[in-house]
Amino acid sequence: MEVTIISTNLEIQIKELKPWLKRETPSILQPLNEEHKKLVDKIKERLDDAREICEKLAEEGKKGIESGKAVRKAKVTEKLSKYFLKQIDKIVFPEEMSFNKLDKLHKDLEKMFSSIARERNAWFPRISPLFIIARKRVDFAFSRLAGSISELSVFLSGDYSKARVVEELFLETDETMRLLNELSKVEGRKAGIKEKMQSFQKKIEENEQTIESIKDSVELGDLAEMNRRVQQLRKQVNYDFRHFRKPFLKFANLTRGPGYTLKSEEAEKLSQYLDDPFIAFATEEPGYPTLKSILKKIKRAMDEGKLKLKSSRLRKGREEINAILNENTLDDLHQNCAHAFSLNQQLLSSEETQVAQRKIKQLRERLKELRKRKKTATVKLDASKKEHDQLLEKAKKQKKMLERSIYNILERNVNISFR
Repeated sequence: MEVTIISTNLEIQIKELKPWLKRETPSILQPLNEEHKKLVDKIKERLDDAREICEKLAEEGKKGIESGKAVRKAKVTEKLSKYFLKQIDKIVFPEEMSFNKLDKLHKDLEKMFSSIARERNAWFPRISPLFIIARKRVDFAFSRLAGSISELSVFLSGDYSKARVVEELFLETDETMRLLNELSKVEGRKAGIKEKMQSFQKKIEENEQTIESIKDSVELGDLAEMNRRVQQLRKQVNYDFRHFRKPFLKFANLTRGPGYTLKSEEAEKLSQYLDDPFIAFATEEPGYPTLKSILKKIKRAMDEGKLKLKSSRLRKGREEINAILNENTLDDLHQNCAHAFSLNQQLLSSEETQVAQRKIKQLRERLKELRKRKKTATVKLDASKKEHDQLLEKAKKQKKMLERSIYNILERNVNISFR
């Protein structure tokens, strides 16, 4: 491995850290492993001794039962011995030792010893004075075992704690690598999302350009121009008919009662003038006869005092009606409206216009979908950025902890690099 020395610090890439630790830590672990092996071997030996002596106590209890002397106490002795053996057999020695495994072994031994001691204290006085020598041997064997367990406890809390630090170093290194792998995956997802967003944006721009190109075509260009003309005329009609809004509405109400009636085409046209004056006026016949017929009936209602309006409105309404009926003041406007409406309808109904409009509709629906997908991708990108920042922060903290732990155990200043 190639390392770079900067001042007193050793720089190591994270992927090289574990191999480096394996080379640097044997000098710490080897003497500790040798010592813990001796302790474990001693415990195994003393556990075997305890097992053998408990088996002998069980045999003496069995013989006592067979001889018929103090049978009840002999039965208790045999049962108690078998309990001791059962607790001893629960102890399992792992093939490979580590601090955590050794610590678990120590806890299992303490639990076993506590259980045996509790039963021993409860039952040994009850079988006295039988098997006095065998009982003393059992006590001696467990006393020796207790001493070894105590030695293991001291070893774990003292010298062997260094082994725990070394083991944690390797675990911390694995955790850092896991975080960096997750970070790499998130960066990959971010790149993929950005690529999709760029693709969506490109398609959006292409669709917008295509829509504008279709709008600029002759067919839609003429239609757009005619639509503007229609809107201008619509405003003019609304302005010129502004004094008829109230009279039309009042007269429509009058026709629902007796005295004033309208032909079906007149009633329909009046309703149309209330809804859309431009369409109603543009679709009139030359000379706008239906409008004039309606206006004559409205004038009669005014003259008869049946159309209730403010005096100013009534006066203005009469003036406008007289001008239309007697002077044909709306002729030019009607010709313009009818001509514009007719051309507009022709353009709208032409095959070329309909094809272009269908194409624009399809493109706009596609644009809507593309913008929706881009928005979803933006949300995912924001979530990925947040996840990336959180993982990076964890990895940086893990790096500092690793560097501090390495200094504490190896007394080496190390700078860990993620690159």
